[in-house]
Amino acid sequence: MTLYATPLSHFSRKVRILLDLYAVDYEFIDIGNVAEGDLKTFAGNPLLKVPVLVDGETWIIESDHIARYVAQKFDPADRFRVTASGLDDLNLRAVLNGIMTEEVKVILARRTGVPVEQYRFFADALEAIANGLMWLETNAGRFTPGEPGYREFHLVCLFQHLEWYELLPLNYPKLRSIVEETVRRVPVLVKTAPLTVKPKG
Repeated sequence: MTLYATPLSHFSRKVRILLDLYAVDYEFIDIGNVAEGDLKTFAGNPLLKVPVLVDGETWIIESDHIARYVAQKFDPADRFRVTASGLDDLNLRAVLNGIMTEEVKVILARRTGVPVEQYRFFADALEAIANGLMWLETNAGRFTPGEPGYREFHLVCLFQHLEWYELLPLNYPKLRSIVEETVRRVPVLVKTAPLTVKPKG
């Protein structure tokens, strides 16, 4: 099993957490700068995005689809509720992924030299991130850090990624508390944290 990703990708991290929790032996291939590359670099993903999972003849793109595949293969009991499809899970997942996608737009633009401060498009992306975070803060009761699962892992990946890139202030005490409690209860999360993967300084 091979995972094509980058060490700091929050989308890829969701998958890496599950693989670690399930103690799956897999090869991690760092594709490098996601602002560059071609189909071969991205393991054939036509969208030029990570992660991509290759498991023998099976090829899967999109982090939540990969997570579902991994859970069904290695954890049929679904201890971490990866395959949950209730409205709370679907709405939380949509907002979390939406924030992560908007963040990537800004990060990649900056990485390629685009003066993001000059364009309304990127101001709108930052506004969407802030709106999404406030919605999550208001709906923090939908998370269960006392019994952490995929949605809490998802939040940890999002929140710590935002902390790393410092795109905006993170004045969301309920979300921060959920992240801290989840990390405390699931120590394996530290292994893939941005500060662990690539310390600042």
